[in-house]
Amino acid sequence: MTHDEADVVVVGLGPVGITLCNLLAAAGVRVEGIDAADDVYALPRAIGMDHEVMRIFQNIGAADAVAAATGHYRPSEYRSADGTLLRRFESPAEPYPLAWPPYLTFLQPELERALRANGERFPNLALRTGTELVGLENPERPVLTLRDKANGERTRRAPRYVVGCDGANSFIRRGLGVALEDLDFDEPWLVVDMILEDQHAPLPETNVQFCDPARPHTYVCGPDQLRRWEFMILPDEHPAEVNRPERIWQLLSPWLRPDQARLWRSATYNFHALVAEQWRVGSVFLAGDACHMTPPFLAQGMVQGIKDAANLAWKLARAIGGGSEHLLGTYEAERRPFMREVIDITKRLGQFICELDPDKAQARDAEMAEAVRAGQGVQIRQNLFPPIRHGLVASNIDGSPSPRVGEPCPQPWIIGPFGRMRLDDALPPGFQLLIAGHMDPSPTLLDKARQVGIAVHRVAQETSYPSLLVEEDRVLVDWLTAKGARAALVRPDHVVFGTAADARGAEQLVCQLQMMLVAAPDK
Repeated sequence: MTHDEADVVVVGLGPVGITLCNLLAAAGVRVEGIDAADDVYALPRAIGMDHEVMRIFQNIGAADAVAAATGHYRPSEYRSADGTLLRRFESPAEPYPLAWPPYLTFLQPELERALRANGERFPNLALRTGTELVGLENPERPVLTLRDKANGERTRRAPRYVVGCDGANSFIRRGLGVALEDLDFDEPWLVVDMILEDQHAPLPETNVQFCDPARPHTYVCGPDQLRRWEFMILPDEHPAEVNRPERIWQLLSPWLRPDQARLWRSATYNFHALVAEQWRVGSVFLAGDACHMTPPFLAQGMVQGIKDAANLAWKLARAIGGGSEHLLGTYEAERRPFMREVIDITKRLGQFICELDPDKAQARDAEMAEAVRAGQGVQIRQNLFPPIRHGLVASNIDGSPSPRVGEPCPQPWIIGPFGRMRLDDALPPGFQLLIAGHMDPSPTLLDKARQVGIAVHRVAQETSYPSLLVEEDRVLVDWLTAKGARAALVRPDHVVFGTAADARGAEQLVCQLQMMLVAAPDK
């Protein structure tokens, strides 16, 4: 592929940008990814991801390579200064709803290398490192000026679309003049990554948020021997002073001696809560940290950026393939309000943790400890987050959402014609109507689905039932029947468009999708 052939140029090849490149290339789009750095950043930054992200990596053929860089994600506990349990976050038990562990830790450099190596499989994807974006003109029909950092040579690109995945200081966002909405969270923290060398060091068995008003801090068990501590920088402290090796070891002294671990990385950050006021200007889009910054207390920064990529990729591919450009308006309509909710949830938890007033902290501890005693102290992490409520999702006649709308559709392990596999691996990409339970698709339904380009699949629960796909653990059927449904119409990004209790309801869903694809809603 030559420089001038790309339909999409992706700027920034961190986890979000390289995932988007892979998704677009897998969909047949000609894509060029550029990054100013020569190689991946060699130190860890993000450390947690969820099963939706692993499913995305599965869909681009990178899951096995990425899995080598992952580890188990421990439950997370909030504890007071005296060690009292205030709250505990756990993940769903097996059988896992998306066939992957609900949460995982990972090493970011290895993850990025695996995703870049995966991109080499696609002849329609060109990755160019050491290439800096220095100019962006006319976002309606964008023209990019790139500079080769090795020789200073400048070249121009005129792709159909541009996506800025270029981080919190996004050149593209600033060049477009897009402002950031401040959601009122700005706290300085020190992040310390240690490689454990003494397996007998007395460390917690879980991840812990220490809600100590003397100094709020966090402990995270990473993969292999990686352990992370995060310490709030107090108002009378200077970040550079706290980030000295001797000061770091003072902070770590309750857990480690210098002979028990080695320092891999330390850095100071201001944890922000920000959302870009626009995620699209003309034919230029923003994704990941370029359009939202989330406090790290629920490990949602990179996770949500990759979900941006999954949401946008299939819509760009459809528009490039001749579909309605109206569909592209649903990207911001779906993701921006969703991210404001995610950030609000994360910010509230951060405010719990970051309380420095001893009296307020004592009142918080008493209230939360009482909830624990009342049996309300354990929460499932995935249940904290809302579904997609806007954009390309179905609604009832009265405007209310139908059950399960906007949620990720489960992915059970199935037995199919080629043996045991995850459901997505047995299905073609695109829109799917999944029927579970006893519902026979009518000829009218099958004909309507064919006209819209929806593949219809029955997922049975017993091998004696006439079906090519049989799920092992009733994950899909139980998820549907809990809401009185027997079928789910699922988008290419695995978000549920709508559910139906019978064939007639499924026909109505298909018709609603058909109308919305022609003139997709942007609210």
